[in-house]
Amino acid sequence: MTINVTPIPKLTSFATPTVTIGATASAGTADTVIRSDSTIAGVGLITSVDDTIARYNGTGGQLQGYTSGAPTVSDTGAMLKPGQPAFLAYLNANQNNVTGSGTVAQINFNAEVYDQTNNFASYAFTAPVTGKYLLSASIYLDGRTTSASQVLIEITTTKRRYIRQDGLGSGTSSFGIEMTTIADMDATDTAVVKVMTAGESGDTVDILGNGTLMHTFFSGALLV
Repeated sequence: MTINVTPIPKLTSFATPTVTIGATASAGTADTVIRSDSTIAGVGLITSVDDTIARYNGTGGQLQGYTSGAPTVSDTGAMLKPGQPAFLAYLNANQNNVTGSGTVAQINFNAEVYDQTNNFASYAFTAPVTGKYLLSASIYLDGRTTSASQVLIEITTTKRRYIRQDGLGSGTSSFGIEMTTIADMDATDTAVVKVMTAGESGDTVDILGNGTLMHTFFSGALLV
């Protein structure tokens, strides 16, 4: 009996698949996204450097940029966040005879070194977003006598009062006090700084301000 066998033709080549790269991509269309390290034939590497961090919009399956204040990461890993609230304000002239006999005086910070997102005004910081804020204040006072018995510094937010109080013994006419806290603040909450000394017969104690030495200042930044 004769069996006829048809030989299998030899494969000599394979067709190269074609991948179409569109100018824009619909949500979820993975084969139209060009990676910066793409090795697809006919697609060149992206050589320009943009340090801006992209973000995922969470609904359309797409990356999107920022309207302003975009964070960036340099090639060396340094991150800059120009949209992050941060400020440093100071008193550039004295507030004279504002405390001494127990009067609580608010400090009228009237100059700024920086205010990154323009949230410090009228002596107060206003939180632009809800978060935890590092707040720090340092106050320099003058005009006390040996009658002065205590000094108090207070950072007052819309939610809470953060207080540091010290006793005063004999000492020089001028002295300082400072404090730092991490305050929980909601968007539009404000923060101001106050000071009080007690024991004097009247309000004879000054809060010292200076245009270059920064005796009295208030700073803060959003942490998380």
